[in-house]
Amino acid sequence: MGASASVIQEYYKAVDYWADIAGNRDWKLSVWIVGQNDVDLVDRFLEIERSPVGRFDDIFFRFDTPYKGDDEEYAEQLWQEYAGWFSEKVEEKYDILRALRHDGLLKEEYTPDVSVEHTAGNLWREMLRFKACISRLDDAFFCLYFPPEQERGCSRTGWFGNVLKEGVPQGIRMTTIDLRGNRNVRLDESREVVCIRPRFDMAAALHNRMARSDSGNDLIASENRFKQQVTVVMDCTQKQDWKLLDREIRKLLDISKEMKDTNIRTSALFIASEACYAIREYRHSMKYSNATIKEAEKAMESGEAAGYSYWKMAVSMKAAILTAGKRREEAVALYEGMARKAITQKDPYYVMEGYRMCGFLRYEDGKMEQAFEYFLLALSGGSYLSGEIRRSSTFTYAAHLALHTGRQVRSPLDVSILEGQLREWLGDDWKELVDNPDMQLAKARRKGGIFN
Repeated sequence: MGASASVIQEYYKAVDYWADIAGNRDWKLSVWIVGQNDVDLVDRFLEIERSPVGRFDDIFFRFDTPYKGDDEEYAEQLWQEYAGWFSEKVEEKYDILRALRHDGLLKEEYTPDVSVEHTAGNLWREMLRFKACISRLDDAFFCLYFPPEQERGCSRTGWFGNVLKEGVPQGIRMTTIDLRGNRNVRLDESREVVCIRPRFDMAAALHNRMARSDSGNDLIASENRFKQQVTVVMDCTQKQDWKLLDREIRKLLDISKEMKDTNIRTSALFIASEACYAIREYRHSMKYSNATIKEAEKAMESGEAAGYSYWKMAVSMKAAILTAGKRREEAVALYEGMARKAITQKDPYYVMEGYRMCGFLRYEDGKMEQAFEYFLLALSGGSYLSGEIRRSSTFTYAAHLALHTGRQVRSPLDVSILEGQLREWLGDDWKELVDNPDMQLAKARRKGGIFN
């Protein structure tokens, strides 16, 4: 990575690592296995996902209660922490129910039922009861983040192992961070446990950041101001106040210009786009998405490794805005362009996603023949992914809709050939993956997350 490494670039690598597992609906626990220097980066990524500008559909919650070795005591403390989220004394910006009411997403009033036995299993069930009170979360997970222990005392292997053994219901999953050289959660990978072993280069990123400034103290000040301003922008999205958000976005962009770092500048533009999208200011979100794309294209032309990462996320955002505005032809053209660019970048996941979204939009318009052809292209792109990712990602949704549309526009022989190909790509149990009840959601219109 060397001279091109940057902190923002490393952050977007974390985004890509999560994207690799986000579509897998089987896992119950993901463990980030990282070096000491990378803990803050992953923690920051998860904190951003807790905010309104998070990239993924899962709704993230953070449990800060430390584990001290007593499972029953820990479960009790987790219950107390959860109930505290709904306390009248909670700060306005952290008031979950207030935010949901403001967005019109709370289907019915909710109060935690603390009368049941305070076990981990009952806590998950209580959280699912809360989830059922919120609109548009049918296909989303509550992802519970358990930060790494500050003092490496009690191993959490047994606790996580027992929780998994007792069963974690569908709709709930957990994530945590573990140190590579001093493991605290020693669980083998399985269908329920996913280990993320990212390859970051924070040392090079920080070194390059320092090398680009005449004064380290000035740089650190700018870096801290930038981070603080990102947090301010995120908080503004919860207030749903465009004038306030506009003012804070301008401050963020001004700070990014001071830092004279193209990656920081591009990142700030993309954060601005997401923040505007979060409060449904689509016109302004489009403006910042276009600016991000322009900067990202310059970065790609100059050989910046992070350029493509910014570009594909900004294009996805712009396509989502076009889709929300019912400008489907433009959205299809953009998704198709994204897929073609992904081919040149040897990025099969975004080849699959670009063509899958083209197919879905054509499907929603009732253009079944075109939809079927796009779904075939999505499957072709996804075929370059590993077998494990194919089985656990949106590849299966593309397969479901390819069969659904193919049965309407193609002969039984063509459908049979497709079924044989799916068996080769997914295994002998392909029907269980493609025709299970969850796949019925693939034929429904997409539902946004809490803040979308």
